[in-house]
Amino acid sequence: MVYCLDIKNTLEQTRMMHPLKTTEALRDYPKEVILKDGTGVTLRPLKAGDERTLFEMFHRLSEDDLWFLNHDVSDHRLINEWVENLDPERVISIVATLEGRIIANAALMKKSYGAKSHIGKIRISVDPSFRERRLGTWMLLDLINLAMAIGLQMLVMRLVQDRDGYIISGVRRLDFVEEVILKNYVLDRQGTPHNLVIMTKRLPMGWTDF
Repeated sequence: MVYCLDIKNTLEQTRMMHPLKTTEALRDYPKEVILKDGTGVTLRPLKAGDERTLFEMFHRLSEDDLWFLNHDVSDHRLINEWVENLDPERVISIVATLEGRIIANAALMKKSYGAKSHIGKIRISVDPSFRERRLGTWMLLDLINLAMAIGLQMLVMRLVQDRDGYIISGVRRLDFVEEVILKNYVLDRQGTPHNLVIMTKRLPMGWTDF
């Protein structure tokens, strides 16, 4: 499946009145997306056997990038445990691949029960050499499609205000809004505080034709 650069048509692929099970929503993979420079990249779910290439992708991130992730992905054991215990009902992990390499990872984290089960949290990591080539946008659009397909009602992204300004501007164009700015909430490696921006996107419950 090839995505064209048309947000309206991309979102139309998920029009439905009844949500899919996660396993059903993942049957549409693999997919191909075209980057800004014309490079074709394949999107697919993370799977057993991806441990080495996933570790190598994270290893290409800067120390500052790694610091602001939730987990120490520089640890081989953590990556191995993550891939060995994949649970798409809790975390849907999508990777972008090119010539046998993983060049980006996007995660949609969700709860199967409780007051927050309608909310998905998004985290995206892109190989530095593929940034500003529209790969991050394609990964985010893919997670938006998945979230709507499985019936989520809201998406949340947490971004560091002064270091993620380019991303914040980009997700605003996809109708994410700033809910709150937590002043001096996170610390960098030197201990300097930074503002954390909580951005949300509310998803439609169903689609009708335009």
